[in-house]
Amino acid sequence: MTQQTSRTVLGAWAVDGPLLCRQFSPLPDSRKATAMDKQFSDCPLWLGPDGLQGDRIADRRFHGGPDRSLCHYPSQHYQYWSQRFPQLRSRLGLGAFGENLGSQALGEEQVCIGDLLRWGSALIQISQPRSPCIKLDKRHGVRGLARELSASGRTGWLYRTIEPGSVRSDDTLQLLDRPHPQISVAHLWRCFLDQNLAEDSLQQLAKLPPLALHYRAIFRQRYDALRGRRDQHSLFD
Repeated sequence: MTQQTSRTVLGAWAVDGPLLCRQFSPLPDSRKATAMDKQFSDCPLWLGPDGLQGDRIADRRFHGGPDRSLCHYPSQHYQYWSQRFPQLRSRLGLGAFGENLGSQALGEEQVCIGDLLRWGSALIQISQPRSPCIKLDKRHGVRGLARELSASGRTGWLYRTIEPGSVRSDDTLQLLDRPHPQISVAHLWRCFLDQNLAEDSLQQLAKLPPLALHYRAIFRQRYDALRGRRDQHSLFD
């Protein structure tokens, strides 16, 4: 049993979840399976380092693992997507993009990389933006949907599990710590899309401890490449 330490709650929000996929489903016009069809559970579920107990993961190269145990997608975004793609209006709602929990009061601008939150008896931490997957296009039959999620910044975000615990549908998200208030999920995603990010910003993000290793490696590669080009130019000055 995980022992909870006493912490000051900095904020609390109602969420919709947990959601999980108990059985794979085929992607339209494909032999590949997907676990994107998440269904609401009104029973308590155990959340461990790899995610919710019983939740299926179709491709572990890009989903699941220590930095990606949960996916959170802001439910209010579905109104935007229903207007953008009217043909999907009847299909868009909680769980449509494969999230494990949703919310009406939180968005990418309101949460930050490294935020530490209590959900039920579990302790979770925001590790990265959610990288839109091309399977969204295939599942919903809309070419370019993932690309539009990326460009719009309506990506959602992922958590890592710091302390395993039990979660249920009436549990709120409680913010316990915000070590990097200047690095919102939205800011991080804009930095990720910016191919001309300044050297000092690249270095800062490459060393950001709570950021998922995958993203830190990307920023490190860009920093090293920028330094390499600068050093090369200096040889001819």
